[in-house]
Amino acid sequence: MQLAPDVRIPQTVQYSAGVDHQLHKSTTVSLTYTGARGHHLFRSRDINAPLPPLYLARPDSEFGAIRQVESAGRQNSDSMSVTLRGRVTRFNGQMQYTLSRVDNDTNGVAWFPANDYDLSGEWARADFDRRHRVSAVRPDERRQGDRSRCRIDAQFRRAVLATLGADVYNNGRGRAWPAGVARNTLEGDGYASLDLRASREVKFGTGKEAPSMTFGVDAFNLLNRVNYSSYVGTLSSPLFGQPVSARAPRQLQFSGRFKF
Repeated sequence: MQLAPDVRIPQTVQYSAGVDHQLHKSTTVSLTYTGARGHHLFRSRDINAPLPPLYLARPDSEFGAIRQVESAGRQNSDSMSVTLRGRVTRFNGQMQYTLSRVDNDTNGVAWFPANDYDLSGEWARADFDRRHRVSAVRPDERRQGDRSRCRIDAQFRRAVLATLGADVYNNGRGRAWPAGVARNTLEGDGYASLDLRASREVKFGTGKEAPSMTFGVDAFNLLNRVNYSSYVGTLSSPLFGQPVSARAPRQLQFSGRFKF
């Protein structure tokens, strides 16, 4: 492992512009654009990988892979969000919709390209890119010692990498994808979760300083929706395109707090 001779610290520039408009006394709508540009981002490359066009032998036969950390990666991010805050009919809280796109050619210092000598297919959707996002949050509401809070999150269509399932470049990684196809061209299912919290405070006495006990329950992914997190992207696999793991199912959390 070695550092490239011209390696440097990565740089990220972020900028945004927004407009707020008050619809009436308790309701505000916001339109915000946020952009970011990453330059000189870290990635790794095997500078002793087998040479093209046959990819049969390494340039230096005395060594295997020679990992070189470079700062040649880049990333572009653009997003536009619409946020509504305040009371809308019977809902009092915040709702937000975001349209965004993130493209890059590296996922960090541990990222290797499919072909160490051809980086043309690396620039594509980032692994964490989510084109559409929707969220709604209702903050704590109090009613005679009772509190409740609600949050809804939804994300649509994550990027999925499709590979050939063969080590065509003979570099030991086997991450090659079809010729003429960029990485992360497939899409997986979306994500949605409804989280709730409810609590009740019981006082033992009168006055603000009286001892009290608060009982609470939190429900994560209340509807128990299956949110897949990874998929089989190997074209030669009979399970191609099928999900193989998922995020946590419904979870309940109980708590108690005594104040005195």
